[in-house]
Amino acid sequence: MVIKDLGQVDYLTVWQEMIDFTKKRDQTTEDEFWICEHPPVFTLGTSLKNNTFSIRGIPCIHTDRGGKITYHGPGQLVGYPLLDLRKNHLYPKELLNLINQTVLSVMREFGVEGVLVAGAPGIYVSKSGGAGQFQNLAKICSIGLKISGHSSYHGFALNVSANLEPFSYINPCGYEGLRIVNLNKFAQNATLESTKKVLIEKIKEQFCEKRC
Repeated sequence: MVIKDLGQVDYLTVWQEMIDFTKKRDQTTEDEFWICEHPPVFTLGTSLKNNTFSIRGIPCIHTDRGGKITYHGPGQLVGYPLLDLRKNHLYPKELLNLINQTVLSVMREFGVEGVLVAGAPGIYVSKSGGAGQFQNLAKICSIGLKISGHSSYHGFALNVSANLEPFSYINPCGYEGLRIVNLNKFAQNATLESTKKVLIEKIKEQFCEKRC
């Protein structure tokens, strides 16, 4: 697997590059895992249909991934696994589990324990307050995938040190009142660079070493 650190890059640019990569790949194409940040942007999944094109000056992009609406911005670590599922003998649920385990293991390196919630993709942490299925929980990582021709793109977004205010402009992932948190709220040593370094090691562990 090739792991690429793209730095901060425009969302539309990366999205189109993911589509192009997926369309052009064949059985000999090596899998890739892209890591990046995005300038402020709201992205809408296929399950949310409306005509919103910006919210408080932040652009909204209608995408082909699953899920509803989320925010991306600086200080958020985004990972895009571009995998051939058939070649790797993976089903979509198994890929989702690999992503979950990768992010959970990153968080554990910083002494933070993540939580999975049935029926609500993503990763959460314990935080007093809230209500309903998210009582005493807050979301720290969102996940949305697209599978096309047995190949995956899109991925996950882990909040590390992001400005979280834009999340208050929306119902994150379609859930009213869902609280969003950063990793550095629970681990002061979790900077974007330190978290990225750990993430790369965990990608190698979960997606490379364990599948060889």
